[in-house]
Amino acid sequence: PPLTLPPMSPPARRKPPLHLGYSTNVHRGESLEEIYHYLRDYTIPIKERVFGNEPSGLELRLGIAAARELRRRERREELKAFLDLAGLELFSVNAFPLHDFQARRVKERVYHPPWTHRARARWTIAIARIFADLLPEGVTGSLSTLAGTYRFWEHGPRTFERLARNYLDALAALEDLEEETGKRLLLAAEPEPDTTLEVAEEVIRFYENWLYPAAKTLWRKRHRTPGRIEAALRRRFTVNLDTCHFSVLFHDPAQALADLVRAGLQVGKVHVTNALALRRPARSPRAYREFRGMNEPRYLHQFCGLMEGKRGEKTFWRGRDLDRLPEKLEAGDRLEVAELRTHFHVPIHLQRWRALSTTQEETKKAVQLAVRKGWCPHLVIETYTWPVLAKEDRLVDGIAREFRWLLQTIR
Repeated sequence: PPLTLPPMSPPARRKPPLHLGYSTNVHRGESLEEIYHYLRDYTIPIKERVFGNEPSGLELRLGIAAARELRRRERREELKAFLDLAGLELFSVNAFPLHDFQARRVKERVYHPPWTHRARARWTIAIARIFADLLPEGVTGSLSTLAGTYRFWEHGPRTFERLARNYLDALAALEDLEEETGKRLLLAAEPEPDTTLEVAEEVIRFYENWLYPAAKTLWRKRHRTPGRIEAALRRRFTVNLDTCHFSVLFHDPAQALADLVRAGLQVGKVHVTNALALRRPARSPRAYREFRGMNEPRYLHQFCGLMEGKRGEKTFWRGRDLDRLPEKLEAGDRLEVAELRTHFHVPIHLQRWRALSTTQEETKKAVQLAVRKGWCPHLVIETYTWPVLAKEDRLVDGIAREFRWLLQTIR
């Protein structure tokens, strides 16, 4: 009889090389001169503290001011030479805040311009062209951006239509850029509380109900068949999963990561971040005062409370910023706040911040899952609130401690 061979098992999926870095949105500086200043004074010392003479990864925050200067090729060549000499591998760009992110007041201005405006696509494309010239050969670059717009400005079908159209313009430009330069860039939309896309389910629905249907119309000449359109779209449109953002809304970031992958969407980058949390705030007046006292004038700190009833029922209490919290919190007769969380990035190596706890365990679980499964090769520390939390002379040591925690976590 003919020889019967056992069925072949599928080849093992090779994990992509892991890239680790921190986001320079923690530093003050919009101009190219200021970028060089903080790279010399902070980034290189952090690298030397953690990695010694070995090269290390970097997420560079680029806004409109720096992009205007870097439109000149010689400026890009100078920056690339500087990064190469310093041993800094630029694998990611943060293009979420396009204006001054260390201004005295940022708050909802961080969402300007939103993806409903053509200006957001135009500047994202300009930054992508700069990034392609700075990106090392053979490295896939992730470009993180706002997930739509601020919900309190607009939200609904007409909004989603405009978002899809402008996203597709940027994604098409990234395709063209790869054909021209050979550099592959991923657009990574970053879900955040109170933006159009807050959690994994909303990203998936937006992709399935708005982005892909719009691509079938707008990309018909570009890719001809629905199959090719979808393949091109999934190759380019990804998610930047910020662990703090999901934890604030009581959505487990590890589960969100799994849900996105199961839906066939790439996670182009993980922002490794911690949220602040407080259990049973009505029973801890001192800790609640500290939680409420984290309100400050620069950034938005959306909050969410998990409410539990005596019969086990659960609901959520949400607010745009910490100034919406009442001065005193009483235990309710029917519902009590079981836990309060806020969008306040605190150092990832800390399980506690003063009298408050952090969501470090959820962050740790998501990071380990991403690495173990090979689902996301870009891990970026993004504690941009260091200047609010501590003096500048503590920043190098603080970020070095975060790096060491991250390295220990993924071993």
